[in-house]
This record gives sequence, structure tokens and C-alpha cells, in this order.
Amino acid sequence: MSVRKKGVAQWKWNRSEHVLLLSQSEKHRYIFKHEKYEVAMDLYLYAINELSDSTETLKTTGFLAVEWNDAFLQWDPDDFGGISLYHWPQKEVWKPDIALKNSYLDYKTLGVDDLYIENYNDGYMVWYPFQVFQTTCSMDITNFPFDKHTCSLQFRAWSYTEKEVNILSSTEGIYEVVLEENSAWKVLETSSSVAVEETVVTKTFTLKLQRKPLYFCLTVILPIFMLAILDICVFLLPCGSGEKASYAMTVFLSFAIFLTIVSSTLPQNSKSIAIISVFLIIQTVSSTLITFIALWMLRQNSLGEEVKTWWFAAVIRVMKGRRKRGQVAPIECATEEVKIELDEKVPHKSDQKTVEPEFTMKEVVHFLDEVFLKIFAMLLFLSGVICFPLAYANS
Repeated sequence: MSVRKKGVAQWKWNRSEHVLLLSQSEKHRYIFKHEKYEVAMDLYLYAINELSDSTETLKTTGFLAVEWNDAFLQWDPDDFGGISLYHWPQKEVWKPDIALKNSYLDYKTLGVDDLYIENYNDGYMVWYPFQVFQTTCSMDITNFPFDKHTCSLQFRAWSYTEKEVNILSSTEGIYEVVLEENSAWKVLETSSSVAVEETVVTKTFTLKLQRKPLYFCLTVILPIFMLAILDICVFLLPCGSGEKASYAMTVFLSFAIFLTIVSSTLPQNSKSIAIISVFLIIQTVSSTLITFIALWMLRQNSLGEEVKTWWFAAVIRVMKGRRKRGQVAPIECATEEVKIELDEKVPHKSDQKTVEPEFTMKEVVHFLDEVFLKIFAMLLFLSGVICFPLAYANS
């Protein structure tokens, strides 16, 4: 928004009543008592440099276009050889001491001493202070890597109240004509607003940013899914192959090393926990349980053919839906005397029957492989189906 069209007629000053003119060499400063300047301010955004999850800061590059009318810097071009525009060093003339209110670094006024201010003959002033702005930005990383954040840059005239310097609202606010595309963040929308806080006017420029999730999905999520699938494949290996334990330990160590590597890419923020972090915790616990179960099954397989523990056999029987097999007790005596009609004692050898075990350990281990394969496959499916669509939907 330009304030130039308000014209010279807007400023009819009585120098002795309203302004105290301070002369210091050739530099002039004036202090207002009753009237106020109306200042228009727009932001031209060059680049989104960084949005940090750990420090919750936004770093941007751009410049402000600050406009106002100065009643004491007007002249007739005919009296000065047709000159209608003059450039003042910013330290030589009055300007509003604009500062970044929500700065992450130190507080200081914008611009440098070598920067010039455009001065037109009708008193219209234009100042373009450029800077790398680093501001605070509160972030909610629950939906990472599909998260969206709203950050702002707040500017105010530090030494002046609303009665002295009034910052005008504008329809455009942030200009993105010269904005360079960021590889990690996309600007969804921008806006600006003006608010008065404790008699001081603050101009707020708001940016809504969305993270681009493609890189994280390809480098983190996809490898984790592949490792999780390989992890549950340990139940496809028979215990007799001799590779079950080494395979389980290898996949578990690969999973642990990979998580250590990608931990630096995860948001380091304790205010909220990302849903993807919950998924990684589930997979880490699952990998630990799978390794433990694989080693336990190898131990059980080495104990012998017969399942001797009654409760374990009962559990397997219920899970397999098998009735308890009828058993014939062996006859302990080897011989017996049978009395026949001739009163003769004939040694008689009874038939001894060997009782087969209800379950062999190989059958049990094979059955448990099938059960645990289905359980952990279902856990992987449910954790993936719940976590990622939930994060995407909430974003």
C-alpha cells in the first residue's frame, strides 16, 4: 500500500508548535508531539532458508518496502534544476525505527548505514531495508513428515506509539514474485495483519508452510518397511537349518544401525511426539521380540522330540483344536502265569505297547512359526495402516 497519493496537502505543519528541530552538523532529526506519520509496509520474500524443528526458528531472506510522507523534505523541482528524486543515506534523515519483534537473535533496527532512502520532491519517502530474518516459530511435529506450520514475522516501530507512528494494513502483505523455491518446504499461503499492543502498532506477516515428504518417505520410511518385512521372515526358516538365530540377529542389528543413522533426520522436539516416531518404536520392540522368540524356539527344539510340559501341550492342543489322544498304559510285568485246564503253568509274555507322544517338538515349533509369522505381519500392517494415514489425514 502506497501513502504517496495523500499528497502535500496532508502535511500542513506549524514548525514552532509541532516539531522540535535538532541540528547536528548537517544531520536533521525531528520529534513529533501531536501529529503522527502513517507508514505503509510490505514484505518482499526472496527465500525460505530453513525451518528448524529443534530450535523452532524460521530463517528467511527478504526486504521490506517502507513508505511514508515527510512534510519537511519537499521542494519545487523547478528551483533545483528539475531534480525530482534524491537519495539520502538512511542515517541522514528521519525514518521509523522498524525492528523485528519476534527475532531469535538480538534486537536491532533494520538497515545499514550505507543504505539509501528514496526521497521524491513531494515528500514521498521509500526505504528498502534488506536482511536475513531469523524468527521464532512454534511447531507441532505430530504429523511429521506431512506436517504444516504457521510462522510469522512481526515488525514494529520500536520508539513510537500509535499516536506518533501508525503502520497501515495492506491487501498484499507478502510479495512472492522473487521467491526461490525451497527443496524442503512449500509456501501454501501468506497474509498480513496489523494489531495494536500496549499503544504500539505491530505489523505481522504470516506464512503457512508445508513440508515436502518425498525425501523422507524414500530414505527412511521405505527402508524401515523393508527391514520389518525381512525381520518377520525369520519364522519362514526351519530350526533345523542352523541359520535361524544368525538371521534374526543380523536383521536386528541392521535395524538398530539404520535407526541410529536416521535419528538425526527425525524432529528433535519434546513438546510433541511425531506419529512416525511411534511407528519406529513399535518396529524396534517388534524386532527385539522376534529375536528373542527365535532364540527361544531354537532352545525348545533342542530339548527332544516329546513335549513334556503338560500346560504347554494343553495350550498347543487348544490352538490347534485337537482333542486329547487316548493312551494305553504299558503293562509293567514281563511275564505272568496263566492257569489252563491241564493245570499247567505256562509263562506268558504280554504285548507291550509303546505310547507315541501327542505332539513332537518339531510339530510344535513349526506350528509356532506359522502363528508368530501371522501375528507380527498383522502388527506391521496395522501399525503402518494406522500411523501414516492418521498423520496424513491430520495434516
